[in-house]
Amino acid sequence: MKLTGKVALITNASEFMGPAITEEFCREGASVALHDRSEAAVKPVAAIAHGLGREVLTLGGDLAQPAEADRAVAAVVARFGRLDVLVNNSANPPTGSPTEQVTDGEWRAMMSRLLDEPFYCLRAALRVMRPAKRGKIINMSSAAAFPGLANYAAYSAARAGVNGLTKAVGREVAREGIQVNAIAQNYVENPTYFPPELVNDPKALARMVKHIPAGRLARGEESARLAVYLASDDADFFVGQVVPFAGGWVTP
Repeated sequence: MKLTGKVALITNASEFMGPAITEEFCREGASVALHDRSEAAVKPVAAIAHGLGREVLTLGGDLAQPAEADRAVAAVVARFGRLDVLVNNSANPPTGSPTEQVTDGEWRAMMSRLLDEPFYCLRAALRVMRPAKRGKIINMSSAAAFPGLANYAAYSAARAGVNGLTKAVGREVAREGIQVNAIAQNYVENPTYFPPELVNDPKALARMVKHIPAGRLARGEESARLAVYLASDDADFFVGQVVPFAGGWVTP
């Protein structure tokens, strides 16, 4: 198993890629700390980890507040004595509109969820990983940041910000035994962006698939397996990479 003995903190664990990544990490031997906006929200995902016989810590709070990110990382270290992997699993479904109609509140909300949260968590994790001279940080991002989506300025900008953060910090900490990378995905089944009710609608599915060279949506576990690889010792030479995972929808 690729992650035996490792401790991973997965944010927003009930959303986006949280359930799939939790399951695949646990199958590979990791102990997990699962954070969400409330501990109640994370209980179904924690049940997956418990069912696979893994040790689990559940946490709740608003990671857009720097103090909560610091508290979460401290709680992981207090429980497990270490933090090996951070998965920044931030999600916020966008609402399309012309850029001049985007309100200050809409802009701020998107940046708070998709850029502030991962930065605060990454910063808190580095305060533990740098002294330990080891660690993996995986930012779950979006392939939409590569072309930019018309009428989705805030979402595209926030995701592009995370991609830039990944590259900059990845280069900064590489010589200290820490690898920071991102998975920039699209058209992957998950409860936030491509939920069952959308995927199981034949007309909606046909509209989506025509844009995907691979001719299908990816299963959640496929992206989660990529996260397992990036969290493992096999990926030590991956530094500051933003890996597109979109079935050929983008090929940067």
